[in-house]
Amino acid sequence: MTSIGSIASQAVTSSSTDNNSLMQNYETFLTVLTTQIQHQDPMDPMDSSQFTQQLVQFSSVEQQIKSNEQLENLASMMTSSNALGVLNFVGTTVKVDGAQSYLNDYGSTSYSFTADADGTANISIRNSDGEVVYNASNVSISDGEQTFTWSGTDNSGNRMPKGTYRITFDAETASGNEVNIETDTVGIVTDVDLSSSVPMLTVNGQTIQTSQIKSVGIDTSS
Repeated sequence: MTSIGSIASQAVTSSSTDNNSLMQNYETFLTVLTTQIQHQDPMDPMDSSQFTQQLVQFSSVEQQIKSNEQLENLASMMTSSNALGVLNFVGTTVKVDGAQSYLNDYGSTSYSFTADADGTANISIRNSDGEVVYNASNVSISDGEQTFTWSGTDNSGNRMPKGTYRITFDAETASGNEVNIETDTVGIVTDVDLSSSVPMLTVNGQTIQTSQIKSVGIDTSS
């Protein structure tokens, strides 16, 4: 006959078993326990200590199922709370790390930056692992604020997967002097997109993640 203890152990200790599997083990546990009680020898009934041990195991499985359900509910509540919390950014002024930008499954993405002189730049785009996926040489840049738009493909035209990508600059003037590039930008959050797994904010017409925000409520005149 199937061992009650082995069923309980499998239901409680297996970290890879999801809640549905746990419920199935729980139901099997009940079936086996009931069957043992129904078919025990009246002249030689189940030992009381063994029966008590199985009841304890029964209780442990039941508590594990309830704990899993409570954890799932808590995780769901936290996810909803975090998503709604992002709505508070709408209308606020934020300072954003413009060196990062989020690439969707389609379309391009832009990077805002400010140069302190006219010149040319060698530009590299890196993925989250720091690997260069795109580079461009001798890109003309001008003094002041501007944007660089990346198509979202590598130099061979292959589409890159969605995610966050970082831009780096190596810029100089016509006379060979270094051009300083500032990627931080300031803008007002005008929209929040909650349709994806990661909430996205719209700042100065660009889509960003909350992880790119360096400060909130700063003075735009500074």
